[in-house]
Amino acid sequence: MASLALAALTAWALDEIGFHRLELDHSTRNTASCGVATKCGYLLEGTKRSAAVHDDGRHDMHLHARIRGR
Repeated sequence: MASLALAALTAWALDEIGFHRLELDHSTRNTASCGVATKCGYLLEGTKRSAAVHDDGRHDMHLHARIRGR
């Protein structure tokens, strides 16, 4: 379900609205989100160390991006 939603939003943003680049990030502890991003063509660009505060403390965050036409 998450992959379908992300794929639809990505197509709308890149194809209809005309954005050139989309980024998403998620906690490195959330492997399911990493899988969704990868499945939808978002390449892993790196890890932002200690970038977000969650209820259980600071988390490193993966940065993924998708570029129109790639």
